[in-house]
Amino acid sequence: MTFEVRYNESDFEYRRAPGLNQSSVKHILKSSAHYQAKLKEKRINTPAMALGTATHALLLDGRKAFDASYFDKSKEKLDLTVPEIKEALDDKGIVYKKSAKKSDLEALLYPDGKPLDRRTGLSEDDYAAVEGMTASLQRVAYFDPLQTDYIKHNEVSVYFEWEGVLCKARLDRVDFDRRVILDLKTTDTVKVEKFAWKAVDLGYIFQAGFYVKAAEIAFGGEWGFEFAVVEKKAPYVADILVADEDFLEEGKNQSINAIRRYKDSFTRQEWPALEVTVKKLGLPLGYRHVILDEPTEDAF
Repeated sequence: MTFEVRYNESDFEYRRAPGLNQSSVKHILKSSAHYQAKLKEKRINTPAMALGTATHALLLDGRKAFDASYFDKSKEKLDLTVPEIKEALDDKGIVYKKSAKKSDLEALLYPDGKPLDRRTGLSEDDYAAVEGMTASLQRVAYFDPLQTDYIKHNEVSVYFEWEGVLCKARLDRVDFDRRVILDLKTTDTVKVEKFAWKAVDLGYIFQAGFYVKAAEIAFGGEWGFEFAVVEKKAPYVADILVADEDFLEEGKNQSINAIRRYKDSFTRQEWPALEVTVKKLGLPLGYRHVILDEPTEDAF
């Protein structure tokens, strides 16, 4: 099988590169139409996703890269007030009219144009949460930023062929010593039972199988998969959840089925939706029935 491993590839470059990724192709298990819809879906960055992305940046890319992309809105102001602009002009010895509009004052302060800050601003609470989650996970030796090639072995891009289909995977962390893929998840709780159902609902089982197969093709031999989970609220409890053999086998089986369905739909250039069916609707499991009240004597 052919493969390519890219270290330190930007997320932008990875997203532009060809290849099936697990986050899209897993939807073909619902129907080919679901997969096509996912490809056309605009990515909406929810607050939860933004918090997770920022935590990934600080934990995996390091402080320097994080500071280049994020800032604490409670401590940095991007837009100066009129008095602040005038103070800056005074410091530079630039003469201005006391009655000048803000736009005119900004033109004097920034003759080459107002500097553009492309960083993402986080609220004070979110910034503290990102630092708290990162510090919690860094207590684990796997995420010690001082270890050799720490940054290099984070967010590793793997391009590989699986059953004749070009695929790609973005591995959060590759632990070559233990032959384990680590994947960071911010979550509401690290309780195993609840996270297991979350893994079912959000396709984490598929992801684990897909990523392990990518590692096996690219690096050879058998690989394990672990979720580095951390709670989004203080005190930011963290755990390492190790995917067992049954978990990984299920993930690989789901991935193979998805790839085969993709190949079939692509060959025929048909992306059918689910058939309309008629189903019987009953009360949900655990529903508490209403107890019929006894009529009173003076009821009319």
